[in-house]
This record gives sequence, C-alpha cells and structure tokens, in this order.
Amino acid sequence: MLFTRGLNGSLFALLLVGPLACSGTKGDTESGSETEAATEATAGGEPTGGEPAACDDTDPKALARFEVEIDGNASDHEVDLPCTVDAVATEEATSVTTLTCDQDGSPVAVVLRLPEAPEGPVSWAAGDGVQLASRFEDLDVTAERHLELRGDNDALLAAGFAPHNGSLIAEIFAPLTVTAVAACGPVEEFDGELASYRLDFSLAGQTPVSVFSGNRADLPIDGGESFAIDVEIATYNECCHASEGFVMLVRRVKTG
Repeated sequence: MLFTRGLNGSLFALLLVGPLACSGTKGDTESGSETEAATEATAGGEPTGGEPAACDDTDPKALARFEVEIDGNASDHEVDLPCTVDAVATEEATSVTTLTCDQDGSPVAVVLRLPEAPEGPVSWAAGDGVQLASRFEDLDVTAERHLELRGDNDALLAAGFAPHNGSLIAEIFAPLTVTAVAACGPVEEFDGELASYRLDFSLAGQTPVSVFSGNRADLPIDGGESFAIDVEIATYNECCHASEGFVMLVRRVKTG
C-alpha cells in the first residue's frame, strides 16, 4: 500500500465524495489542479480525429461513493489498521461490512459502506483478516479521500480515490495498472472545455478495460471473481490550469 505506509493511528472518519466547483464551494463531486496524471494522459496520446462517443455517455449505475465510520465519530485521519471482518450484509443497495480493528492494542468498531456492485457481492466474509487504510483531510471547501482494503498477501479487496488536488495515485489500485488518457480533447492551460479521461485498467493475464468518466466496467479475475470498477468522475480542464477531478472505486466481487 503506497500511501498508507507510516500512517498514524488516529481514528477513522466519515468518507464521502463531493465536488469542488470553481467558485470554491462544495457540491456532489470534486476536482483538482494540474497533476502528473494530466501530463501522462497527454503523453498517452490526444485524439487525432473525432472524439469517442463514450466521451459524452454516462451510466447512472456508476457510483463511487464510499463511507467509513469508526465508533460513530467523524474527523480528519490518516490511519492503517489491521482488522477482522465481523459481518457482511446488504442494506438498500449498499454493501455494509462491520469490522473490529486494532488501534494500538485497543479494539475499534468500524463500518465500511460501499455501493453494491451489479456483478455480485463483495468477496470478503466474516472471519477474514484484512488491512484497512485511509486518509481523509477536510479543508472546508475541499477534501482528499483515499481508501484501501487488502487481504492476505496484500491482495486488493477495495480501493477508493477522490482527491481535490494532485495526480492520480494509481498505486492505490495495485495490482491493477491505471493509466489516464486525454481521449476527449486537448489538455488546455486556460479556458479549456471540461473533458473526460479514458482510464485504462489492466491486470496481468487479463484483457484490459477502458472506462470513461461517469461509467463503469468489470475486470475478471481467476476463480469466479471480478474487479467491479466505478469511475464516477475522471475529468480534466476543470475550471483552471488543466485541473483534474477523480472519484473512483474498485472492489473485488464474486461472480461465480
């Protein structure tokens, strides 16, 4: 886990995703400033002709909202905790995982809420040992949220990402490789038109999938499992200076 190493033991907070508009007010989604991902996307190739139809298409089922609650409290945090899954249930199209985590030798009750994936239920179950890591910083009109849930041998179970600033930290989703490509228009320094990234997700031994902003896909894994991928937002030219916005969620689900 790249971003979680060396994190402190502060308590988990509520994780919600929402936007940052150019006016500096919070909304339902967030965007950020120019980042390394934009540079990589430009290097990956800008469109040479007509833009893909997927640049304008959206799927209402693409939901990347996630929430982590610990002992009912919500505050800024940066944590990396070993946990045991107590139960997994479904409540109103939401997958709810309750865990008991260890914070410096003291038990902490944690609830993880993720949108239920159409492909199937989450792959983890009661009794599993997992590592739950998160960073949340609320800056009043902006926020940054990173989430990782991993199992044995650092296996990816779930990862969420919603920054207001900075590059796409693709390592959060390892072993998935995520590449942002500016496929829906040029990256503009000023007065650019808001455009969708094409995010290319690849996994060794599997056929890659491409997901545009506001869409979703699944990437099969051996053993009757799949990575359900929701990209609620993946945009560039957001307001000023080639700013970017990402709201995305990946979770391992059972399909067979």
